[in-house]
Amino acid sequence: MQISYNWLKKYININFSAEDLSEKLTMAGLEVEALEYLGQGLEDIIIAEITKIKEHPNADKLQICYIRTEAGDEEIPVVTGAPNVEEGQKVPFAGVGSSLPGGMEIEEVKLRGEISKGMICSADELGLQEERAAGIMVLDSDAPLGLSFIKYMKLDDYIYKLDLTPNYARCLGMLGVAREIKSLYAQDKELIKPTIQFNEDKNETHISEQVEIEIKDPDLCPRYSARLIKDVEIKESPDWIQRRLKAAGIRPINNVVDITNFVLMEYNQPLHSFDYNKIKDGKIIVRRAEKGETITTLDEEQRLLDDEMLVIADPDEAVAVAGVMGGFESEVTAQTTDVLIESAYFNPVSVRKTAKKLGMHSDASHRFERGVDIEKAVEANNRACQLLEKCAGGTVVPGVIDEYPGKYEPAVIELDCDRVNELLGVELEESKIIEILKRLQFSLEKKEDKVLVTVPSFRTDVSRGADLVEEIARVYGYNEIESSRPVSKQRGKRTAKQNFEKDLKELLNSGGLDEVITYSLQAKKGYQDLNLTQVERFNNFVEIKNPLSAAFGILRTTLIPGLIDVLASNARRQGAEMAVFETGTVFRKEGDNKRPLELNKLGGGLFGAEDNLWQQDAPNFYQLKGVLEMLFEHILLEDYHLEFAEQRPYLHPGRKANIIVEGHKLGFIGEIHPELAEKNDLPQGTTIFEMDLDKLFELSKDKSYHYKQITKYPVLDRDLAVVIKEDIAIGEIYQAIKSEAGAMLKELNLFDIYQGDQIKSGYKSAAFELKFQAEDRTLRDEEVNERFNKIVDHLSEQYSAEIRGN
Repeated sequence: MQISYNWLKKYININFSAEDLSEKLTMAGLEVEALEYLGQGLEDIIIAEITKIKEHPNADKLQICYIRTEAGDEEIPVVTGAPNVEEGQKVPFAGVGSSLPGGMEIEEVKLRGEISKGMICSADELGLQEERAAGIMVLDSDAPLGLSFIKYMKLDDYIYKLDLTPNYARCLGMLGVAREIKSLYAQDKELIKPTIQFNEDKNETHISEQVEIEIKDPDLCPRYSARLIKDVEIKESPDWIQRRLKAAGIRPINNVVDITNFVLMEYNQPLHSFDYNKIKDGKIIVRRAEKGETITTLDEEQRLLDDEMLVIADPDEAVAVAGVMGGFESEVTAQTTDVLIESAYFNPVSVRKTAKKLGMHSDASHRFERGVDIEKAVEANNRACQLLEKCAGGTVVPGVIDEYPGKYEPAVIELDCDRVNELLGVELEESKIIEILKRLQFSLEKKEDKVLVTVPSFRTDVSRGADLVEEIARVYGYNEIESSRPVSKQRGKRTAKQNFEKDLKELLNSGGLDEVITYSLQAKKGYQDLNLTQVERFNNFVEIKNPLSAAFGILRTTLIPGLIDVLASNARRQGAEMAVFETGTVFRKEGDNKRPLELNKLGGGLFGAEDNLWQQDAPNFYQLKGVLEMLFEHILLEDYHLEFAEQRPYLHPGRKANIIVEGHKLGFIGEIHPELAEKNDLPQGTTIFEMDLDKLFELSKDKSYHYKQITKYPVLDRDLAVVIKEDIAIGEIYQAIKSEAGAMLKELNLFDIYQGDQIKSGYKSAAFELKFQAEDRTLRDEEVNERFNKIVDHLSEQYSAEIRGN
């Protein structure tokens, strides 16, 4: 962004030099990339008059012009080849000894035998235009002789090229910069706002009878105002407007367009002018574009729109892309007589997404993307009417249409002054903090030991206490804050939960699993591809309003997609085996709550497991199950088992289970469904698990080790092989044996599952090792046999189990 020193002084009477102001702006956060003097290199140029012209005796294309710089002065001969010289012209003149912006030194020379004592300059030689001029620059006939060219052209000005970060969007207009200077450096000065006065044509009917505004999407357009000016004359803008626009880096076009650009630079409020007679029925409709709709924009490019883009339309078609660029069909031309001025507020995210999709960036979109002052829409429109009446001879139709469905509600922030000092490392009195915030035009109200701060509408960058602390530091002066080492009131340490998670990770590492960290932002499509959307809790998505892409469109509701991506990525690279785990937060939408439910989860997965002692199917499943059992034992959770999981469509139909710990369902373990494994390039049998980490901590946090003497009494072993129906879960048999055996059973291990020729169809054999032991005596065979037989009887009665080998 470019601003003019002289233009800035129209809004605040500052007494800083241009160089001092440059430093102050940078210190205030408005970084000045460059400071340029408009008259640089033109200090020696003065205004002269061509008094007579003679043909050059030795050159057909050269002429000798005689000029004078003051009345009665002697005439100075200048040889020139410019084709447009005429007697009586006022021209810019560089005398002998002067220099031009390009560095050329002017000397007395002979050109084809004739002396030339200076140079009559063209616009490009003076650095006023880039393309080569066809002849000399001709000035107005009333230009005073001998006057400095800089003064005559009003080039005694400095241009600041600012590099503004998005949080300084309020300074994208001259009034915003002036307000910033007043707040920081010139509290005693008044902000000089434009006095807006114009006449409404009483012979015209009210605008509401000629123009209709309908906002169909108030979320994307919370305010839209319009005014109508008739009988305008399209012509060049006055010099003062053109000069200020050029200083701002904007090319003048015509008075109507230039005035909208002038107000843009003054108020930081983009305006758009429509040829009113090209708007059907005078009706403006603010709506989303229809998918596949097209519009030809002002740059004469046809744009393909989609249904996420906001457009300004009449009853027939779109006439502008809201906040980005107007339409070619409704633009103001030399034939325009009636102009409809739009001043609106468009949703910043919507404008940014639209501009990005269309590959467009305009002065308007640059401002709307960062947020403009919604409360100034009508004032900016009125300012445009004032200038159009003055510079285009128009008559203003009475009234303004101001559709304002999204009424501005200022944010109110509770500020703790002690916290301000704590964060900044200074000791500011509460009165000083209040004085600083009032300088920045925040409204304040004292409430007990807190201060309630109301944010003005032009401060779209302030939304929380930390933003106010930053503002206080900026005004107080960063250079006033002494450097010091960080001091903490409390020595940092891990919480019990953090220690628990650390221990958990070490245990999983020792079990052969490597830790991974996956993205919290994920793609909804990944959930659909993995059948996860069929599970309600996984389908409660928190959608990102402004995602980088569809791949980062939602917050994850489970760790599963990220883990599968990691496993699949390694499998595609010919990884023979892999075992990983992750701890992380998942997010789920909960009713109408704005804040999502945040849950801490532990998940993992593996493929490529091999066990020479286990010749049955599903080695991955049982290896991962073994790791979890090791984990439970180390955190002193003894009452755990697996139950068959009915509703998990992303897992193998027969190899999936819920993890039950002390009566609580903590999660699941299972093989990925064969079809999903194949689709994701995963080896068949790849197994995953996920558990509630918070619940796991709650169950284990009060557990502690109890030490006791190692028993000196012997263990009695029994093997039990039972034949049961194949649809009975072995885990259920396992729990039944433990329940019937009681405290006498010290260890129970499953060591074989068999289906084959020796077992009838529809049945399976499961073999267990039972270890019995007492702590106070040696068990007798009769006692163990009695308990063993009780277990056998129970299995026979409850599950029609047959003892294999009998």
